[in-house]
Amino acid sequence: MATKRRGPTALPSGVTRLHDEIEQWRRTRARRTAMPAQLWTRAVALARQVGRPYAIAKALRVDYESLQRRMAERSARSGPKVRPSAGSTFVEMTGAQLLGGPAQDAGPVVEITDATSQVRVTVRLARATDLDFSRLISAVRSRGDG
Repeated sequence: MATKRRGPTALPSGVTRLHDEIEQWRRTRARRTAMPAQLWTRAVALARQVGRPYAIAKALRVDYESLQRRMAERSARSGPKVRPSAGSTFVEMTGAQLLGGPAQDAGPVVEITDATSQVRVTVRLARATDLDFSRLISAVRSRGDG
């Protein structure tokens, strides 16, 4: 039985605009010049908005690893919302995620990443779900050690 392949999901118009600006920069830059921080900042913002960094990197023709690194750096600069205890890892949850984001029927999203970014867990919850965050974090951390 053949499986249906999902078509590409439409990306925001900002992606096309930024792609055009990056291409213009590429045509006019001196060789081996790093892409301007302003363009990277906009690429990071789009990747966060869409929630699909690989799709954004591909659409903009930028290095996925570089985009991921810049996204992580931006998260680190914004700082944790709660002071972590010794040995814990950073967990970021926006108000939109806690309140269900733009979609009214969506629940909170919890994303946990270890210090090396080798272990990543994303949990999308129903609106009225109770969750023991410390237990979830402990389970992820113990999974990353073994």
